[in-house]
Amino acid sequence: MRRQALTACVAALVLALAWSTPTSGAPASRANDPQPHRGGADLVVHRSNGDYGCTSGFTVRQWDGGKRAMVTAGHCSNAVTGVKATSGQYAYGSFLKAAFEEKADLGLLTGTADSPQTYAPTLWTDGGPAGSPVARRVLGKVDAPARGSSVCISGNITKLVCDITVQHLSDGVECEENPPKRCTKGLVRAVKGGQKISDFGDSGAPVFVPIDTVIDGHPVHGALLVGLFVAGGKQNPTGPDDMVLFHTVKQVECFLRVQVLTSQEADSGNTTPPTPRSDCG
Repeated sequence: MRRQALTACVAALVLALAWSTPTSGAPASRANDPQPHRGGADLVVHRSNGDYGCTSGFTVRQWDGGKRAMVTAGHCSNAVTGVKATSGQYAYGSFLKAAFEEKADLGLLTGTADSPQTYAPTLWTDGGPAGSPVARRVLGKVDAPARGSSVCISGNITKLVCDITVQHLSDGVECEENPPKRCTKGLVRAVKGGQKISDFGDSGAPVFVPIDTVIDGHPVHGALLVGLFVAGGKQNPTGPDDMVLFHTVKQVECFLRVQVLTSQEADSGNTTPPTPRSDCG
């Protein structure tokens, strides 16, 4: 299944679903992510027409009840709720919410009564340049990145790619190539010329800015979340897939009625449901 990501005069292929086969007996990794589940992990989504791969995004708490959940792209389940996902040999959750429409390509995974799941404010970030940490703790978020800023994406297929430049905050448009040809508008557009920066199966990956800091005297590899990757393709028809489109954190929180969970909030043990945003419009 292939889609097009359209922005101005640029046409690009969306990177959505990749065939994937669960593994067994493997150590914990992106491809085999146990509880508490992390963002950036391999997701096998068990749709009615076959098993396809996407990537987990980041952990959130729902406005209604405060329960933890994991966000990803809505097209991963074909915008169908109740669809189950696994990561390697582990159950990962079911789609409580899922949409692929004009305002959002977003999904929310949670545990169920017969298969409870836990999710951590941590991202798999291995597979990048030599010395890249295996994981990063989510230390914070911003509603949207700044135009001209550099961001990283940590997808299960392409792994960690950084130095991706944000070109526009709202002109990205993602469209299906095949009927019903649904489109999502208002996405952030970012590029990294001359380098393939995403692939099939990366959909849903976290978009962030690395933060290396010291907490309580200990070095910490952290991440500042800026968005959720949903599509990518080419700036130039003859070039590599070097353009990406992603939702902002504000779009994710407002549409799914959730709040990003940071490691500090998780460590506090506070279970009070988050206060809904008042600026969603």
